Amino acid sequence: MRILLLGDASSYHTHRWAESLRREGYDVLTLSLEPARGGEAIVLSDGWGGKLKYVLSVPRVREVAKGFEPEVVFAHFLPNYGLIGAFLKAKVKVLALWGSDILYWAFKTPLHRSLAGRILKAYDLVVADAGFIVDILRKDFGFPPDRVVVIPFGVGEEVRRLPLKDLPRSPLHFVSLRRHEPLFNHYEILEFLSILSREMPIRVTYLQTGNLTPEIRERARGLGLNINFTGSLGYEDYLNVLREAHFCLSVPDRDASSVSLLECMALGGVPIASDIPANREWLDEERGILSPPKAREMYERFKRTFTFPWWERARLLNRSLILQRCNWEENLHRFLSLLEARL
Repeated sequence: MRILLLGDASSYHTHRWAESLRREGYDVLTLSLEPARGGEAIVLSDGWGGKLKYVLSVPRVREVAKGFEPEVVFAHFLPNYGLIGAFLKAKVKVLALWGSDILYWAFKTPLHRSLAGRILKAYDLVVADAGFIVDILRKDFGFPPDRVVVIPFGVGEEVRRLPLKDLPRSPLHFVSLRRHEPLFNHYEILEFLSILSREMPIRVTYLQTGNLTPEIRERARGLGLNINFTGSLGYEDYLNVLREAHFCLSVPDRDASSVSLLECMALGGVPIASDIPANREWLDEERGILSPPKAREMYERFKRTFTFPWWERARLLNRSLILQRCNWEENLHRFLSLLEARL
């Protein structure tokens, strides 16, 4: 099977899909308008810039696709590569939603909502990683539920085979998982950590980068927090940080299932997460702390919930849940079975 994968080649998610499909024996061609970070991808760049670059790239993508003759077009992220894929032809067209595209971008204005609906109609199958998105697609865009497959991105074998590490009781290690963007409420996280640091020894690691990185660093200094900012890490180093986390922080206003959150749960980190539908699919009061993304509320719920015996039980429950439901290879095979049935 020839699969044309359209996606951001600078993202680990894109590479993981591409490499997983190749390991299953499929002929995969990845096209991207972003610079590739490892992996095999053709990067199309003719000096396009700004938001119009995806539309302007369509003739060139069509030319490359014609030479490859894909049986499947597999586009990732609705407003950019989903838009490009809507102009292509194949026996089966699949769109993978990443969360913020359908939960945020698609509802920015009536025009965005209309465009999202038109893009969705161009696809035979939509991949979502959280069950509640099926209802959004049906209610807000009229997309048939029988054409949506819910597949948690899951954790790979390289994560599942790592054992839990024994961690000291003090200091508690808090790891912030998400990109440094407004959606993820980093100023509330910093305020929560500042309040907590006055009562107990903690250490803090900030993964990722983003547009807010300079401001986050400055705010942390102003609050007297000594934070280890890692920047972009290789995957092995990233997993090593997660294995040393007592708690992992992810408090967006809206989200689908966060892969980094699932990976941290698999490796023993107990989530402090925003109380939104995607997180409620994985967490309850026995497995983590769900809270509105407000510093004082996060602090109060933490103080009300945390004991070390509770934490030890929560990390075991979380690892068991993720290993049962988030086996990436099994989820991939389920997706491929549905895909091949449509060819």
